[in-house]
Amino acid sequence: MLLATALHVMMPVIATVAGVTIYMYFRDHNPPHFHAKEGGDEEVFDLEGESMKGGISPKKHKKVRKWAKKNRGFLKDKWDEHQK
Repeated sequence: MLLATALHVMMPVIATVAGVTIYMYFRDHNPPHFHAKEGGDEEVFDLEGESMKGGISPKKHKKVRKWAKKNRGFLKDKWDEHQK
């Protein structure tokens, strides 16, 4: 349980989209991005919703991408908050 708690501190969940967990690491590298995890699969998106690497199912990818485009301001705010 301690490990799980530590991981959530290092990579807090910021949203769940269609069953996909969306999170950002604290003090992560540029360019600004977020991680989307579905089961054992993971994909990294920029804040515009473009895929940078990895892959989740095509159906979930489309939903996460659409969500990211609608929530750019939220994602930018979270990125800034996590880089302090």
